[in-house]
Amino acid sequence: MDWNYYELLTSVYDTYLEYKGEKFSDYEALARTTYDFEVSMNDGEAEKATIRVALARIALTHSKLSVRAKELTWEVLTNLDIKRIREQLSTEEVEDLLERKDYVLCQYNDATISLNHDPRARWYYHEMTKEVKVYFDNIISIIPLEEVADKVLKRFERDCKNTLSENITIKVTLAELLMNKGLQDQGELKNIKFELEQFNIDDVGQQLSETEKEDLSYRISNLIKN
Repeated sequence: MDWNYYELLTSVYDTYLEYKGEKFSDYEALARTTYDFEVSMNDGEAEKATIRVALARIALTHSKLSVRAKELTWEVLTNLDIKRIREQLSTEEVEDLLERKDYVLCQYNDATISLNHDPRARWYYHEMTKEVKVYFDNIISIIPLEEVADKVLKRFERDCKNTLSENITIKVTLAELLMNKGLQDQGELKNIKFELEQFNIDDVGQQLSETEKEDLSYRISNLIKN
């Protein structure tokens, strides 16, 4: 074996964090990390198990878990050839891997875990809201106020085109931030309010949970009233 168990685990985590550092969403960073390690997962049973467990542990830190990823991970981890793994890893490493595997399966079996049913979604609701706020705060003091809204929409242009829930979440968050800064007269704010008045929460389907739909509806109602 020309690799070290703990080093491989660390490599998966480090790769994921590198993508996060490049401003990818949780979902995108994990998807790219998975792609980077696809070849290595085919090298052997221990490699596959180690990488898949690491990816699954990362997924559990997200606000939602991809349905497709959950199903694939469950299938892989419940059908591991433990005998072959014992031939590649030390007793200590096998025990650590099995402990990690059992933890993942236990968590994945939790009926209360939030699931993402839409494979197109790049950002999840609360994650998207936070990302817009962070970007807004970073630019508000360094560019003219009249350019802030356009700058934010430019930054998240791709995401606005991705899914309806991402588009509306971005617009709602931006509108709230503009109003909180006393920038009610901005033309973009009027455009956003008009778009929100035409919006039907039911159109997002399974892109948002019922709790998220309620929260978004409440935020939209407050914006329209003001």
